[in-house]
Amino acid sequence: MNTRKTWLALLALAIIGGYAYYSSLRPEPSKNRKVFELKPDQIEQIELKGPAHDVVIERGKPGLWRIVKPVEADADNTSVDALASALADLQTTDTVDANPQDLGNFGLADPSATIFITTKDGRKLPGVMIGKDTPVGASTYLKMTDAPAVMLADAGFSAEALKSLDDLRSKVLLGFTADQMNRVVLTKSDGSTLELARKDKTWSIVKPQAYPADPGAVNQLLDTIAAARIAQFVDDHPEDLSRFGLAAPSLKLQVFGGKDNAEESLLFGFEQSKAYANAVYVRRGEGDQPVCTVAEYVVKELSKGFDDLRDRTVLRFDPKDVARILIAGGPVQIVIESAGKDKWTVTGAGHTVPAETPVVASLLDQLRQLKGSSIVEDPMTDPARFGMAEPTLNFTLYDAAGKTIGVIHASQVEETAPSPNPSAKPMTLNKGYAISSAGQAVYEIPTAAIRDLETTATRLHSDAEPAPSPGAPPAKPEGSATPAAK
Repeated sequence: MNTRKTWLALLALAIIGGYAYYSSLRPEPSKNRKVFELKPDQIEQIELKGPAHDVVIERGKPGLWRIVKPVEADADNTSVDALASALADLQTTDTVDANPQDLGNFGLADPSATIFITTKDGRKLPGVMIGKDTPVGASTYLKMTDAPAVMLADAGFSAEALKSLDDLRSKVLLGFTADQMNRVVLTKSDGSTLELARKDKTWSIVKPQAYPADPGAVNQLLDTIAAARIAQFVDDHPEDLSRFGLAAPSLKLQVFGGKDNAEESLLFGFEQSKAYANAVYVRRGEGDQPVCTVAEYVVKELSKGFDDLRDRTVLRFDPKDVARILIAGGPVQIVIESAGKDKWTVTGAGHTVPAETPVVASLLDQLRQLKGSSIVEDPMTDPARFGMAEPTLNFTLYDAAGKTIGVIHASQVEETAPSPNPSAKPMTLNKGYAISSAGQAVYEIPTAAIRDLETTATRLHSDAEPAPSPGAPPAKPEGSATPAAK
């Protein structure tokens, strides 16, 4: 046996065994290892470079992110914060190849993106190169720009890190919340203007004429404005606004708000048929702004008119001012009068009895809260069409001095309407309408509101009037009237 060969073999085994023992004592540096020792709030700048990425995001003041490349734009802070957290928390789960011969096998010869971080103290950290996903398992290949090893990371990191420019941009159209808005002006292409203004917590219509605004309708409008978001970025540097209908906008929105009552505005262009599906072109009115799209429902909400936003209360009054109520209509012919604090009497056919205070209070609340679902005509042209030639119920309110506070007329009528099925007979619909001495508008009201008023008035009537003689017509109290066309 060759002694020299034997010693060489033993030496080789010793070297291999020693290396194996030494290696077993060393931790695997790239397995379950955190890549960066930093916290998300230490990141000052994030740069994404790649075939579909060339984006630089910087942390501005007060801690808000801003995109500085390829466009100057506000960033979506939630999205960028999530990206910063993903980078700060990035861990490698394993090392695939310490010295790869071909990075193309891992999608790293031309990475999907390479991400560089600059910290608040000015350090530029090694870049993270993102490759393709593994064939099996929810992992992604990645490597650092300062080391050759190909490693694995959870695929959730690449999903967070490979967001597009549009994903990272702020989608907010206007910077005001609903409670920060003080004035809203909507101007259509024909020059007509609808203006609303807030005094304290109450909104009023200023143009086209001064009128109380409906709180619910205004709140819905303000919430729509505040919640409006960009659906898609179309052109960051538009050269021809007429392509989008923005050279002569169909609608302009101006909002004034905040401590300085600053102005922000939006211009709206072509409608759905000439834009993306269910969207409308929109652009901020200040400076060099991109053309975007917004959901079509936003424009529909902003296109509401004067009648949609005006207060549709049939008669505004304070129940505390009412001292006498005259009710006439159908079998109900009564007068309700105040008899002191929280006391009332009801008179019918010359018979007077104490009235139940809760029932009178309910009647006043029903009248005060009577509100139209829509304004059908203003002014009314045909009383008979709305049952106002002979109203179902008439209410006249007086104060303690006998002065008329106001009059409400309410009617329930039957109307015919075409059936959705062309072969079927027309439908019969019950509609409720109301008018008042406060204006010339005809309000459509729920028929249930008329039934409730009838129920309350009938209860008071039955308390006041003895059973009539058979065939005797009901007495008509003094002062009752039938409305005429306005």
